[in-house]
Amino acid sequence: MADPDNESAEQALERQAERAREVEHRVKNTLQLISSIVLLQGRRASDDAARQALKAVQQRVAAVSVSHRHVSWLEGAEQVEVAALVREIVGELAGSAGREGVDIDLDLDVVSIPGRQAAPMALLVSEMVGNALRHAYPDGRQGRIRVSLRRTETGFDLAVDDDGVGMAGEGARSGFGLTVVQLMAQQLRGRLETDAAQPGLRHVVSVPMETQPLRA
Repeated sequence: MADPDNESAEQALERQAERAREVEHRVKNTLQLISSIVLLQGRRASDDAARQALKAVQQRVAAVSVSHRHVSWLEGAEQVEVAALVREIVGELAGSAGREGVDIDLDLDVVSIPGRQAAPMALLVSEMVGNALRHAYPDGRQGRIRVSLRRTETGFDLAVDDDGVGMAGEGARSGFGLTVVQLMAQQLRGRLETDAAQPGLRHVVSVPMETQPLRA
C-alpha cells in the first residue's frame, strides 16, 4: 500500500510542475507574438539598416522562444538538452539566412544544463552562428561553419569556427552581436575566447557546470 505522505508529496510536486508548464506556455505565446510584430515591422521598414536590425531582434526573440520549448522536467528539476537546442536554432538560422554555398556542420556531445540557463544559451548560439552567417562570407563568398559542443572535466565548450574573411571582417564582427555573446557568456559564468583561424575566426565559450550532473 502506498504511503499517504509520499502520495501527498508527489501530488504537490505534480501541481508545481503543472503550474510551471502553464507559465512556460504563456511565455512562449507571448514571445511568438512579439516575434511576429517585430517581423511585420521589419517588412514595413524602408531603410535597409533598419530592416537588418529588426531582423536581428526577431532572431533573438525567436531563439529565446526556442529555448522554452526545450525545457523539460527531469527528476523534479528543469533541464535542457543543449545539443537539441543547438540543432533547432542553427536550423532556423540557416533557413532564414538563405545562404547558398555556406554549409554548417554540427558535432555535438550530450550535455544537459539547468532550465534557467536555456535562454542565455540559446542567445549565445544564435549570436555566434548568426554573426558568422552575416559577416564571414560577404559578396556571395562560399564556405563552411562548424559548430561543436564538447564536454570537459569541468563543464563544456561551445565553439563556432568559420573559414570566412577572418580578421579582415573583424570590424563588422566587433559590434552589438559580439557584445551580446560576451554578456550571455557572463550569464553562464563562462569565458569567451576569439582566435584567428587562418582563414576565418574561431569563437569558443567555456562554461562550467553547476551541481546538476552531465547526463549520458
